[in-house]
Amino acid sequence: MKSSTMFALFGVVGGWISLSEPLPAQSQARQSSAQAVAQVRALSRLEQSLKASGSEGKFTFIVFSKEDNAAAREMLGVVETGVAERHEQAVVVTARANDPAEQPLIEHFGIGRAPMPLTVAVAPNGAVTGVFAKTINDELISTAIVTPTMMKCMKSLQNKQLVFVLVSASDKAAVPSGVKALQSDPQFRDRIAFTALRVDDPAEMRFISQMKIDPLRVEGPYAVLIAPPGVMVGHFDSTSTASQISAAIHKSGQCCDDPNCKHAAAPAQTATKTNSSRKN
Repeated sequence: MKSSTMFALFGVVGGWISLSEPLPAQSQARQSSAQAVAQVRALSRLEQSLKASGSEGKFTFIVFSKEDNAAAREMLGVVETGVAERHEQAVVVTARANDPAEQPLIEHFGIGRAPMPLTVAVAPNGAVTGVFAKTINDELISTAIVTPTMMKCMKSLQNKQLVFVLVSASDKAAVPSGVKALQSDPQFRDRIAFTALRVDDPAEMRFISQMKIDPLRVEGPYAVLIAPPGVMVGHFDSTSTASQISAAIHKSGQCCDDPNCKHAAAPAQTATKTNSSRKN
């Protein structure tokens, strides 16, 4: 087993931002409820924009404000300039954080009490890839446009799932036997998600680097485990057992959502605080 030091790949999306999603079973129930609500009310302007840009495979940068002031105009100008340079990848929209019609999304993003102005970056699949309060720059805009696999991982992580990134040198990614065995563990089986990644995919070089993957060491079944909110638990191969993987999850403090869990206080080093900014 190759196990790496824990660190945050994505980080928490802002201290005062609480984009909290329930566990998978609860998430499905909420989604069903949301769909039912959508059937009896028209989509808001912002919801329509997100749906349209998502269908086009584009990121949406939402600039929120509560009033038209110099700070809001400055942030909007920076975002508009940055997105214009990436018009094939992203769009920009504006919204009032105090607009009653947008409250379902305000609640979902957890930004009701966030300092304004605020920019939220949303991937085509609905994952939040960036939250930037009061200030933003071109580098942060670029950072929020994540790779396809990062996008998938962030979506699963925001649904409180443990994500195994199956790494391979071909299109046929294999699941390590220890990971397969872990799927039988009642503590984890309903929280596991998979996504595949090729080590030679040029579009994923950024993510491969962040996960500290050495392409020369990827032989046979190989997986990188990431736990919410973006903690890299370790690298696991064909020699890794379910017990070893379980122990690594417990050590990372990501075994469950119970704040009183004895493992919850486990420290994790932060290597990258991707896609968030805070200015007091």
